[in-house]
Amino acid sequence: MTVSNLTGKDADDILSADLPIAYGDAQFRQRILERTKGERSPVGLVLSGGSARAFAHIGVLKYLEEQDIVVDFIISNSMGSIVGLMYAAGLSPDQILQSITGVSIQSLFDTTLPLQGGFLDSSRFLAKVASILGPDLQLENLPIPIIVINEDLVTKRQIHISEGDYYTVLRGSYALPVYFPPVEYRGHLLLDGGVTNIVPVDLAYEYSDSVIVSTTFYDVDTLNLKNPLTVLNVSLDIGKRRRGVEELKRSLDKVIWIRNDVEDVSFMEFSKADYLSQKGYESAKLQAEGLSEVYKSGISAELLELRLQLQEKLQASKEQYDLFRQVPVNIPSHLLGLGLDSDFSDFDTSALKDDMTLGLKYIWKSGNLSLSANAGYALNFVTNDHFGAVPVVRTQVDYHLLKHVKATGYASLLFDVAKKAPILSFGAVLEGRLFTLQNKLRLGLMQSFEQMSNYKNSSYTDSWNDTSYLYTVRLEGLLADQKNQIWNFTDTSLAFSYQILGDYSVNRSFLSARAESELVQSRWDMFASVESYARFALDGNGDVPFFTSDGFRTTNTLIKAQGHNLSLSANPANHLVGLNFSLGYRPTSFRPTMAELFIFQDSSLAIYSDLIWYRNSFMPALSLGLEMQTDISLLGIRTLPFTVYGGWDQSVNTFVWGFYFNVIF
Repeated sequence: MTVSNLTGKDADDILSADLPIAYGDAQFRQRILERTKGERSPVGLVLSGGSARAFAHIGVLKYLEEQDIVVDFIISNSMGSIVGLMYAAGLSPDQILQSITGVSIQSLFDTTLPLQGGFLDSSRFLAKVASILGPDLQLENLPIPIIVINEDLVTKRQIHISEGDYYTVLRGSYALPVYFPPVEYRGHLLLDGGVTNIVPVDLAYEYSDSVIVSTTFYDVDTLNLKNPLTVLNVSLDIGKRRRGVEELKRSLDKVIWIRNDVEDVSFMEFSKADYLSQKGYESAKLQAEGLSEVYKSGISAELLELRLQLQEKLQASKEQYDLFRQVPVNIPSHLLGLGLDSDFSDFDTSALKDDMTLGLKYIWKSGNLSLSANAGYALNFVTNDHFGAVPVVRTQVDYHLLKHVKATGYASLLFDVAKKAPILSFGAVLEGRLFTLQNKLRLGLMQSFEQMSNYKNSSYTDSWNDTSYLYTVRLEGLLADQKNQIWNFTDTSLAFSYQILGDYSVNRSFLSARAESELVQSRWDMFASVESYARFALDGNGDVPFFTSDGFRTTNTLIKAQGHNLSLSANPANHLVGLNFSLGYRPTSFRPTMAELFIFQDSSLAIYSDLIWYRNSFMPALSLGLEMQTDISLLGIRTLPFTVYGGWDQSVNTFVWGFYFNVIF
């Protein structure tokens, strides 16, 4: 039955609105009977919604299994269904937590225009789950029977699903209105079932008298209740909380209620999975007395064997993801939305072009291939002496091959309207990565080529005139985070490069090295970061080129243009050596929100000191100031780091400031 067929009496019968539609109920009951053999009452588990707070269910499941309690069926909705579906498919609580904490949440979701009813696309999230559980999975074949509760836009009725395509049901389970598009299932358009009832207890008692309920209510008292978006969110919460409480109160005399101590955590705190899981474990432990009376079946040999197989897939998926944060998309996807391509990203290799492209972006993905086009404006706000915005069309293709290799090609056509000057920028990157030393060291070998053609010497390109190209071969080692209880080393890397800079009539070669590291003192929320780099001219002719990506914040045109004109020899020094040092404060408890839509996290304030030795002198040029950084996160699952700085540029005795957005892949 298609959506168009759901008309007439089926769609218009108002009096049937309170009657749920069930799919797979008979088979669901039969599967429960096969587990109990009719000799005992089955053990049911209700997992409530609660967005990020539902990660507490992982800890609950962990404690239950430690008590040899493996439930016979699960009733779930909303975020509780994500945990429930992964558990029902065979993953252990530890494996679920590992699969969540082992990835960057923002790398699994994309923003898009709400042409299908939502502005977030979860294709990469579904593909990540499929890389562990396999692409072909049916609900009725899962090791543990589960019912996922949804609401339906077509019939306006509740839908109880215990059969059908696993990934369709998974996608429908978290289809929060406006944020995610509704999902078609057998003619219905599914929404997150948690919008009307966060704790569906009554349904569980239709199948058993032994029920455990794990809840993650929301009770934050610091919200601005006069903000329109907050008013809307809280209004929705009133109804679903009230319905859930009504059902819970009807069963309080017999239900085992695990009230997870996470009610003061924002629904956007997806980065707190470990913390939330631990709180769930502790909350379940408080119900030890009641749980001691629950039937204990233990973990079957078949389930243990399945978990061993899933662990191998989980490890393989993790290894592939860790190399490039790549998730092969098993179902081709199309995205159209607001796009930001930044030359300040963790995979940026450009040195000739340093800007951000903001525009309308189209992305097509299939398997390991991604194609994109972004039309809008190129923005250059890195330093206050050179702010600019010009129209641009940017295209890019990415392909991951042989697991360890990524190939990228890109091109940007910019146009300086004021000077009627076209600017063409393009390049290609081929990089291979692998892990060694028990996955503690990541080695990378990269080749890149980029060209900038500034046909009419537009000032937008910041001292790159005519045609210039840069060829780079780079060997990099990245050390995994070294952590203890107080001191943590993060982002430690060392790279060596061979570079050729030319204009097709003259070319010059250079050797360079770069080292980066950050030391975090977790007790005081303090950090210190250092970046050091050195570039040497192999021909001995001086004028070692400066790139904005070197990190020295300046408005000094002599420094910024050094080495860009290959026919000019102005500085005999054969070296360019820099040291960028920051000392700052990053409070982990400071995570303000805006109308429960945006969360500002990992915010920091730091003193920076940039030094550069570019002349035959022991005295470096100095840039000193303050830097503020924050990660602007949409619902906690799509993050855009933002950096703004301001200080004194000693080399020209003037104020320097700027800002830029990073991009996290």
